[in-house]
Amino acid sequence: MTSPFLAIDDTDDPAAFRLRITNRLCVGPPGNVFMFGGVGLAAAVIAAERVTARNVIWSSAQFLSYARIGDTLDLSVEVLSAGRNITQVRVVARDAGKLILAVNAALGDRENLPEGQWMTAPDMPQPAECVARQLWPVQDAALMDRLDVRVVPGRYGAVPRDGVPSEDGRMVLWMRPKEDAPIDAAMLAIFADFVPSGLAVAFGRRGGGNSLDNTLRVARIVPTEWVLCDVRISAAARGFGHGAIHMFAQDGTMIASGSQSAILRFMA
Repeated sequence: MTSPFLAIDDTDDPAAFRLRITNRLCVGPPGNVFMFGGVGLAAAVIAAERVTARNVIWSSAQFLSYARIGDTLDLSVEVLSAGRNITQVRVVARDAGKLILAVNAALGDRENLPEGQWMTAPDMPQPAECVARQLWPVQDAALMDRLDVRVVPGRYGAVPRDGVPSEDGRMVLWMRPKEDAPIDAAMLAIFADFVPSGLAVAFGRRGGGNSLDNTLRVARIVPTEWVLCDVRISAAARGFGHGAIHMFAQDGTMIASGSQSAILRFMA
C-alpha cells in the first residue's frame, strides 16, 4: 500500500494545515541545511487540493525565506474564486509568523473536451538500463537519499563538472521516490524543483542556484513508477538563471511541466 512522500497535518481550521520540518524534507551541506523549495510547493498543493476537493492545474510558489530543521510551517488556504469548474486559491506558509513562501494556484477539471500532446519525450533508455547518479554534493540532510535518480553517462548532461559549459544546457534523468509513494501532483512539485540543478550542468560546475520561484503545470497524471525529467536551461544573466522542465511517464505521456528562476551559486 502506498503512503504519502510528504504528510501535512490537519488542524481545527479546515483551511489551515501544519508541516513539521525534519531532516527528511531538507537539503544542504553541513552547516547550511534548509527545506527543499519543492517540498514547500508540494505541501501547498496538498493543502489546496484538500480544501477545494479538486485537482491542481497549475501552482506557482514565490520563495521568500528559508525554513530549517525544527521549524513548523503553518499553511493557510484562501479561496479567491470558486467557479463551477475552476477554483483559484492562495496558500501562505509561515513559521512562527515569519513568511516563508506564498503560492497561487488554480484547481479543477473540465470534461468532454479534446486532448492532445505535442511535446515528446527525449530518446532516453529505460531506468533499468541507466545508472544511479548523485546530483548534489555531500549532504547533511536526507531528502536526496529518499529519491532514486538514474542517468546515461556521457549523455544529456551526465558528464564531469570540469568547468566546460554545456552546448545545449540540457539535463535529462529518471526520478522516482525510493519509498512506496505515489506519483502525484505533490511529488511532481518536488521533481520540478530540480531546474536549478540543470544550471550546474549548463555551466559545467558544481552548484547551481537557490530558487526564487517554482511553477508547476499539471497536464494529466497517469500511472507510472518513474518520471523522465527533461530540464532545459534557457539563459543566465545578471546573477540569475532561468530554465524549464518537462516530465513524462514511462509510456511517453507528458504529465507536467515547470519553470524556475534561480539565484546563481557555485562552489569553488
